[in-house]
Amino acid sequence: EKVWSCKIPYENEDGVCFRYFYPDDNTTQYLYETYPMVVNPLDGVTNEHFVVWMRTAALPHFRKLYGYIEQTIPAGSTLTFNVMANFAVERSEGAKALVVSNTYIFGGQNPWLGNLFIIVGGIAAGLGLLFLAKELIAPRKIADKRYLRYKEE
Repeated sequence: EKVWSCKIPYENEDGVCFRYFYPDDNTTQYLYETYPMVVNPLDGVTNEHFVVWMRTAALPHFRKLYGYIEQTIPAGSTLTFNVMANFAVERSEGAKALVVSNTYIFGGQNPWLGNLFIIVGGIAAGLGLLFLAKELIAPRKIADKRYLRYKEE
C-alpha cells in the first residue's frame, strides 16, 4: 500500500481528495489515458513490466523477461497463461511469443555466450602457441642493442 495524503496538489478546490496528480492534465495526454489497460494511473511508468517492455533492445532478435516463477514446477505439469496483447507488432514485422525457460547465473539460456567464450579462448590459445613457436625458433636476446632506438640529435 502506497502512503499518500490529501495535501496540495492532491486536494482540489471542492475538497475532493485524489491519490495521484498529473500536471497539465487538460493539455497533455498521459500514457494511462492512451493505454488504460496497460498503464495504471497510480503506478504510471514505474510499473516494472511496462519499464522492461519499453526498454530498447540491443539486437533485432531479443527476449524480455516479464516475470518469473519462484517455485519448482514438476516435469509434465500443464501451465496456463492469460495473455492480453495490447501492442501490435505486425506493422514493424515483429512477432511475440511466450517462452518458459530456466534461468542461470547469466540470465536465460544464451548458447551464443558460451560459444563466444570458446571462440575467444581458442583464438587466445592459438596466438599463444604462435608466439611460443616464434620464441622457440628464433629467440630474442634480452637487452640486445639492435632493438633499441635513440633520438638522433
